[in-house]
Amino acid sequence: MKLSWLLLFLLISPSTPSNCSNFGTLECWPMEIQEMVLMTAGKDIERYAFDFSQLVLLFVLSRYNCSGKSTEEWRKTGEVRFWWSIYYTASGLLFQLLGWPVLWIFLTKFSMTHALKVYRVMVFIGIIEITEVWGNSLWPGWVAYFGEVYCSTPRITTIVGKVTMVQWVLGSSTAVFLGIHRLTDMSRKGEFLVNTNWKTAFWIFCLSIYAFYGSIFYDTVLFNSVYMAPLLDPMIGQNGIVYSNRFLYFHNMFAAALLITVYASLFGIWRSREMNTSSLHVSKFQRSILLQSICISLTYAIPAISFVTMFVFQVPIWFFHASDITYQLSGGLPFIMYICLNQRVREEFLLMFRIIKNLPDRHKAVGPTGNSTII
Repeated sequence: MKLSWLLLFLLISPSTPSNCSNFGTLECWPMEIQEMVLMTAGKDIERYAFDFSQLVLLFVLSRYNCSGKSTEEWRKTGEVRFWWSIYYTASGLLFQLLGWPVLWIFLTKFSMTHALKVYRVMVFIGIIEITEVWGNSLWPGWVAYFGEVYCSTPRITTIVGKVTMVQWVLGSSTAVFLGIHRLTDMSRKGEFLVNTNWKTAFWIFCLSIYAFYGSIFYDTVLFNSVYMAPLLDPMIGQNGIVYSNRFLYFHNMFAAALLITVYASLFGIWRSREMNTSSLHVSKFQRSILLQSICISLTYAIPAISFVTMFVFQVPIWFFHASDITYQLSGGLPFIMYICLNQRVREEFLLMFRIIKNLPDRHKAVGPTGNSTII
């Protein structure tokens, strides 16, 4: 209990001591809040960093000082990439065109019974992904077209960076939760932790707090037209590529490890139970849900591994852009996957766009047994 109170104090306490009593003054807020506000104007701020090797508090300068050049001079340091701007914009619009109808189908055509409660988590992830497309596809398209860097548009770059960080951390964390949700159901162990709507909502709320805290109080990812990737250091070339956001660093490592471990366990349990399941319909249904869940996990695991690799090892510049492409695709590929792997979604989608006139007759393939789904 004492440890939990200590951790809570460390989370909510300011990083630097202050004697201020007027919280209407920016200087009285924690350093991270000050930096986040001043970043939108490209202004500098004093920053304190803790040296764990020497156990001392160091004074360093922020990397967000744009006063050395005018906006036009900063824009000249970027690179215009016309064809990449076409790709990002076109793919982003395509993902929007596919994603919103798929989400609407899930919300209006699926009965979220106990056997299908997993779809509620998938819909939540889908909402994160479809809105994340604005920051990981449409915004990079704009940046590539005009050759923007952080100091040419500090306000919008900072805001988009913060929002996409929240979405990335929340989406990847919820993908882990989706796997654990499936694992408790399939293993019939620990199901009481997630077997009601309010418990699921509670865990998602906790993950949301985690994502907002990690994204707001740590360095922001800022998309750069030179590297065509969201980097943590806006002043590229001065100090090299630095993974200054330790929260994001460890989050990506743990998220990737957990996604691979949880979904590998899911696949192993499913394979062992498939051999003992007599109902072909049930097996097909569970295979479909498992494949959809695995695809969601991969769209988060691959970018997480790529971004950790990008900052830990010396990699060529093309790897930065390739890593961003894996991240960019994570916002739209799941909806293509839903259409391809989920028969109900595919038929409703084709009917919505009048590609087919009527839904084919089919029998319900799945039914819950007791408090759990047949696997």
